[in-house]
Amino acid sequence: MKLTQVFLSLALASSIALRAEDGAYLDPKYPNLVHPKVTKLQFKGEAKSDTLSVLKNQSAVRSQGGRGTCSIFSATAYIESLLIQKGYFQNDVDLSEEWLEFTAVGGSTSDGSYATKNFNALKNYGIPTEKTLPYISSDWVDGYHYLTEKRCGHLTGTKKTACQVVHFDPTLLKKTDSELLDQTSVIFNPEFVTARTEAKEIRDQYIKVTTTYYNIYDTAEVKKLLLQGKPVVLESDFYYGAWNHRKAEELGIKRNMDHWNKGIVISPIPGSLDAVKSPTKPAGHSILVVGFDDQKTVEANIQMNDGTIKKVTFKGVYYFKNSWGSDSFGRDFEVDGQKFPGYGMMVQEYAHREGSFYLLEIK
Repeated sequence: MKLTQVFLSLALASSIALRAEDGAYLDPKYPNLVHPKVTKLQFKGEAKSDTLSVLKNQSAVRSQGGRGTCSIFSATAYIESLLIQKGYFQNDVDLSEEWLEFTAVGGSTSDGSYATKNFNALKNYGIPTEKTLPYISSDWVDGYHYLTEKRCGHLTGTKKTACQVVHFDPTLLKKTDSELLDQTSVIFNPEFVTARTEAKEIRDQYIKVTTTYYNIYDTAEVKKLLLQGKPVVLESDFYYGAWNHRKAEELGIKRNMDHWNKGIVISPIPGSLDAVKSPTKPAGHSILVVGFDDQKTVEANIQMNDGTIKKVTFKGVYYFKNSWGSDSFGRDFEVDGQKFPGYGMMVQEYAHREGSFYLLEIK
């Protein structure tokens, strides 16, 4: 029996590792999406933004691994982009998603956050560097990690689960430095004290939020910002077929791996199998939009719910930075002939109908 349990554990660990390598983990369905009003913007020149110039001000593409932390990654990528634009940091800036997950989600018994919550956490608690508090990509609730017992072993029940979700006891945030540096205490944690101190320093020096509200309510405003070289966060309901996600096949939807490799995301048109099946497994995904092109077209053969195939041409796309690494989704993505692995493009129809845009500004 013990040997069987060992084999089952190894099989589970292998399965989790493979899914983590794919990197395509999701948030729960977002509770607060505000779909934008579609407003036509008049252009003096080309109906597209200078995406390449914005891409020069981006940090590296990263992977959220086996955790549902995509909104954490989009918010971190956003603040990194703003700090690069301001000249405060170089492109190699790497801030701690681990800290933002802790401050935004701490106390919850499941992964999942959203833009406004993440922006408030950045505003209130700041963020340290990745070097000071590295991101751990494994799920501690369903998986194993050698630090789980050390950080969460003194807790039980839902308090332990909440600790496993964010990888620290959520009550640490309200503890004093002296309490956390008491070597006789079960909450002794000098690493946390160092991270909190640096987070406050970076907040006070660089992250002075001037935004009074985060939502962007119309598409013209979104495009005006992108024309100014300012990225925005997009959060949306998730459609497995549109993204060619691995779970699409579980729903009977065929994947277009060419689109997956090129980072192309189409739209779940009404009457499609995707539009019918994906809402049965509700989820959300968050990305950083870095540009748009109103003239770009995307062609797709879409499975309809009645069994037919419909050829559709979509016009207009948003370019975005993703958080699934650079060697799977979007590994062959290109803008104007230049490759940017890990990025993608979403047809505007999807973003406008299913998504919600968010803005953060700092001094």
